[in-house]
Amino acid sequence: MKKINFLWLISILMLLPISFVSCSDDDEEGVGSTSELVGTWEIVSRTYQWKEDGKIMEEGTENDSDTRITFSEDGTCKAAEYYNNKWNWDETGTWSYKNGKITIRSTYEGESYSETATVKELTSSKLVLEYIDKYTEDGTSYEDYELSEYRKISD
Repeated sequence: MKKINFLWLISILMLLPISFVSCSDDDEEGVGSTSELVGTWEIVSRTYQWKEDGKIMEEGTENDSDTRITFSEDGTCKAAEYYNNKWNWDETGTWSYKNGKITIRSTYEGESYSETATVKELTSSKLVLEYIDKYTEDGTSYEDYELSEYRKISD
């Protein structure tokens, strides 16, 4: 299965990578605005499904708050997981938001990653992201799906 790093981050099992493309709020179409994304978000729940050659291999819903992501005004971001009784902020990257899509880019173990999710809902206190990834590896087709809800814990 393809290794996914930081953004879903934006989720507990999938943490996706990150890069910044400058855009103004005037360029954006879709849900919310860049200024609403800025701040620290904590995951509330996520629903996921993983398919192999069209067959569901794993699916479920998790309700926990052990993953956080901070989007900064300068286009950088960082993610953390809570383990060993502390927040471990060890994922960093850059982000951009345009046309209802958030893109995160990062480098992990020498490889660059870029992931894009659709913003389904964005308010000053709630963020809902949908991530779909379809790919083929060694003749097998895979599909990863995730819907994650976050709450803003600080600006």
